[in-house]
Amino acid sequence: MKNHDLEHQMEQLERALDAASTRERLKLAPHVQQITCRLGARHQPIPRRLQSIQKVLEQEAFDDMFDNMPV
Repeated sequence: MKNHDLEHQMEQLERALDAASTRERLKLAPHVQQITCRLGARHQPIPRRLQSIQKVLEQEAFDDMFDNMPV
């Protein structure tokens, strides 16, 4: 996959994440991870916006895990 294709995927994913509910965002998180891994494997810099998105999604997943924990 070419860099242009990855950039296009990132843009589509960002739009999908902006419109998604929290549950849908958690389902899209592996796609963000996949793009990040591909860029890393190519020794390409990971855009800050993608890093930010990934951090937010990781925090949402963490929060979701504890929201569902019995008390």
